[in-house]
Formats: sequence, C-alpha cells, structure tokens
Amino acid sequence: MSDNIKVNIIGAGVIGLTTGLILQRNGNKVQIISDYFPGDYNINYTSPWAGAHWRLEESKNKEFDKFFESTYKVLFDLSNVPETGIIQLQSYEFHDEKPEMNLMNKDFHNLKGIPSKELPPNAKFGIVYTTVTIDVPKYLHWLLDQFINAGGKTRKMHISHINEAFEDDVHIVVNCTGICAKTLGGVEDNTVFPTKGQTVSVWAPHVKAVYTQIDRDVITYIIPRESGEVILGGIKDEHNYNEKPDLKLAEEIIQRCAKLCPELIAGRSTKDLKIMGHNVGRRPSRVDGTRIEIEIKEISKGKNGIICHNYGHHSYGYATSWASCSEATKLIEEAIKKYKPNLIINSKL
Repeated sequence: MSDNIKVNIIGAGVIGLTTGLILQRNGNKVQIISDYFPGDYNINYTSPWAGAHWRLEESKNKEFDKFFESTYKVLFDLSNVPETGIIQLQSYEFHDEKPEMNLMNKDFHNLKGIPSKELPPNAKFGIVYTTVTIDVPKYLHWLLDQFINAGGKTRKMHISHINEAFEDDVHIVVNCTGICAKTLGGVEDNTVFPTKGQTVSVWAPHVKAVYTQIDRDVITYIIPRESGEVILGGIKDEHNYNEKPDLKLAEEIIQRCAKLCPELIAGRSTKDLKIMGHNVGRRPSRVDGTRIEIEIKEISKGKNGIICHNYGHHSYGYATSWASCSEATKLIEEAIKKYKPNLIINSKL
C-alpha cells in the first residue's frame, strides 16, 4: 500500500496494536485512537487481563482455525526476542474426553501423547508439547513501541460513533474495539457479549511448565510468565458483566490448580501462596464468531469510507492475533484497489 493512505484504528488492545503495526510496516500512515493504552487498566480494556498462552484448540470456524497455527509460528519466533516477554515452555494438557480434532496429527514442537497411567484423575486423554506464554503487560508495551518506532501515531480519546474516526484525510477506519463494538455508534453489534474471566496471580518462579485441564464444565490452567508470576485460572461465564472478583471462586481456582500441579505449593498449604492480585476481564465474545470484514459506509452526503471490522476474538485474541490481523490487512488492500477512486479526500465531519 501507499504512504498516501491514512488509517485510523479504534482500539489499542492486542488486536488494534497488531493491526496497526502490520499496516504501518506496510507503508501506511496509521494512527491508533483509544480510551486506553498499554499501562491502563479498565474492565472494558480486555487485553491487559489475559493469561496469556497459546494452546491447541478449535473454534467454531474452520477457516479461523488456520489463524492459530500461523500465529503460533510468529509468537514462537518472537520468543527469541527478550523484549517481548514471550517464552517457550512445555505444556501439559489433559482432557476428560478425547477431543473431536485429532491433536496427534498436529505438527507442533515435540508433540506427544501422555501415557494413561500418568494422567490426573478424571482425565482420559493427555498431550505434551512446546508452547509459548506471554507476559501480557510487557508484550503490549513492546507492540506499542514497535508501532511508534515504525512511525505510527497515537491519540488518547473517546470515540462515540465510528464516523468520528473519519477525520481530515483519513481513508480507512479499522474497528478493533472488542467488547465495545456492542455500544459503538454506527456499529452497535448486538451479537457481541461479554464472557467473564477471572484469574489469580501468584508468585511462583519455581513453576516452569504450563498445565491445562479441560473438563466438561470447567477449564483449569496454570500459566507461568518469565518474571516468576504465575496466572491461575479460570472460568468462562457468558453474559456476566460483574467486574468484581469472586473471592470464593478465587479459592476454588487455587485449589483446582494445586491439585492439577502439586509443584505449585511444593508440599505446603495453599494459604502459603503469595497472591499478587485477583484479575477480572471481559472476553469479547460474539454469537457468529470473530468478525473480520470490509464495510463501505456513507460518512456524509456523496462521501464513502472504508471500514474494516476486526473484533469478537473471545479468548483467542493473542493466540490468533498475527494471522487474523494479517487477514484484515489483506482485506484492506483489496478494498483500496477496488474503491480507491471513491475514497474520502480532505473531508472534515
């Protein structure tokens, strides 16, 4: 694309930052506009609350599943860059029944099955493979720094209606508002809903592997970060807007994690764990799955603008970020070729 193309991105979560970095590296003039940026914490700014790690899983969209594998390769390469906060660890994953997808056919680092005699109670299937975990605050700051170093601009402000982002010579607006796509004027996607997540942060630098147990009604996970902080989770509570941590649930999470990984407490009581914090976030879920598509919108009489929607990633934001944002970038490039003669030039709202 040409550096004459100006893009405003709404939202500075992992999806907005990654989209912005890719577009800026491709030679565009990009500005990210958001209420919140890395370092800020708000219940509607989902990215800082994530675990986060990459694991083998499937979504409801087969095409979208390809994004997992592509993003894994990028994150794995980035684990060799210390500033990203991404590290490689072994991941032990247990299921109460064999998953529908054939995990053993997946081509990932050191993937192998776990013998049945080594499985925890209630688990019927297990695998171990090399994964990556992400120190989320550090990684978000790295993405922002990379974006700014590539020439990208930022502006901290609230956007009430998507048309407000078509300012000056802006040709394209990218909607990366996550959960806020439900209330953003001009979008107001009623299929978007929150899935509450709750985790407990503990100090446990001796834990050097990821553990995940997937039962029918609950998922338990232990995610070490490079700093020595370990994230214990979790829940997936759909349509729950409560932003306060449930301390009873937090204790249940701790007990589940200690049972899954006795190394966590190293023979001591769970009460001896050093708790660093209780975290609650709203995963940006969507009835029809992630929305990545182009919309041509009339901004004012006789003037159209290109909007690229890239939101609704549920709990897959980090795990699919590079591939889903690359897909959005591809759609933008195609839209520019198709609609360039009709792009907004020198218009002010």
